[in-house]
Amino acid sequence: MSNYILKYKRGDEVKYISHLDFVRFMQRVMRRAGLPMAFSSGFNPHPIMSVALPLSVGVTADGELMKIGLDGDFTETEILSTLNSAFPPGFEALKIKKTEGKEFDFNKINRAVYICCCETDIKPDIEKFLSNEKILVMKKSKSGIKEADIKPHIHSLEIIECDENSVTFKMCVDAGNLYNLKPDSVIEAMQIYDESFKTAFYTTKRVALLCGNKELF
Repeated sequence: MSNYILKYKRGDEVKYISHLDFVRFMQRVMRRAGLPMAFSSGFNPHPIMSVALPLSVGVTADGELMKIGLDGDFTETEILSTLNSAFPPGFEALKIKKTEGKEFDFNKINRAVYICCCETDIKPDIEKFLSNEKILVMKKSKSGIKEADIKPHIHSLEIIECDENSVTFKMCVDAGNLYNLKPDSVIEAMQIYDESFKTAFYTTKRVALLCGNKELF
């Protein structure tokens, strides 16, 4: 068995596929591509596959990560070209690398970078927003919906593009097992703390998964 880590894109065509449907889809793609997946041992064997931080429905992505186990040894170029020939529109394999052990540990991912484009004619004051001692929003948790201070979990927030009809933000926020801050909560908070800024529609793209300040792969 050989283990690989795959980086791939998910576009607008497939942004409404749920995580469970995506896992099943990937298993079908591997069969279509003729890449034999390795299976776990035991009474209920399952394909050796894991996804780093499942993507929320409606969000596109430029740098998603997945580990896969293959029953055999294949070159990285061979897997990349074979997958892209089997992928439908909306998916693209960007790069792949053979791994040993825990060279790439998804549990170490603790931040994510997002780009959000909001339909609005108001440019919010980001410096004033971030100067608040606390940034409180209602956040859903395992114990219910509670008020939470999300400011410590916003590592950067900036406007990267602005015109008369839209404002595009780039943000780096906590993500992973310890704390996961969705960009929706940041957009919601900006509308609460700046009453002039309102948006009825926005798109979200996850562009990187980080360990500290570095991409895992």
